[in-house]
Amino acid sequence: MRAWFTLLEKELIEHRIVIRLPLLLLAFAIINFIFVMQGDNVALSIQSSGQGVIDWGVAQGTFAGLVGKLNEVVAGIVYLVLFFIYVPKTVRKEKQEGSLLFWRSMPVSDYQAVAAKLIFALAVIPLIASALMVAADFIVWIMAILWLPQEVMVSWGISFANLISHWFEFLARLGLMSIALFPLGAGLMALSQLTRYPLLAAILTVILFKIAMFQATGSGEAGAVLSEIYGLPFSILTSSSAYTVFSEFGYFSHFIMLVVGVALYWLSCWLRGRDDMLRMM
Repeated sequence: MRAWFTLLEKELIEHRIVIRLPLLLLAFAIINFIFVMQGDNVALSIQSSGQGVIDWGVAQGTFAGLVGKLNEVVAGIVYLVLFFIYVPKTVRKEKQEGSLLFWRSMPVSDYQAVAAKLIFALAVIPLIASALMVAADFIVWIMAILWLPQEVMVSWGISFANLISHWFEFLARLGLMSIALFPLGAGLMALSQLTRYPLLAAILTVILFKIAMFQATGSGEAGAVLSEIYGLPFSILTSSSAYTVFSEFGYFSHFIMLVVGVALYWLSCWLRGRDDMLRMM
């Protein structure tokens, strides 16, 4: 267990951005609260059909109404941004800086090292984002106590109990997002050991796949399925019901994606363990 904590601590030290960037959420919480708190409680719903469904549901009685929802969405976006900053470069970074040779001298297997990186990306980063969202909500709660009358606080659902409930609901939402991001994270880690620009390579691969499938079949259904896969984390974040979006994707589909993720994880470990891969391409 100590080895796991050491590996996670190493990732935190080497990637300070996962702490610095979410701090912007605190400033955002203050600014958006000042602009919105003068109005009435808001029930906002923006829906569209077809591809790219965005359902922003702010039910009356939830913590701080629209302000709480904005805190939640911004924290989730921070998680996604940090995920796509961290994952494509974490394995490659240790090869470029030579730290991989050091870790090879330690009793840490490739499987454990890559697993620690995935845990950091899919568990530690969202925990940091959720903690900072709680801090933003706490600021909203304090400012409401100081500035708002009691009846307005009740209307906005601003209470300590709702704050804690909001945090647990957000943790559950982040957990579903992490499940959806697992195969993508494992794939980017593997791809980062084959090219200097893994994220760009992944984007180009998706675009070329969509074009090829459309030309071959005359239909965009295959591309739509692919869009649904990589768009699932954001859909979970913005939907009023994260579990509904997650379940509508299909449990069999989730199982297939889990198997794909495990296979890509194994591939990433295998690439990391190859001696000829120690030389950067």
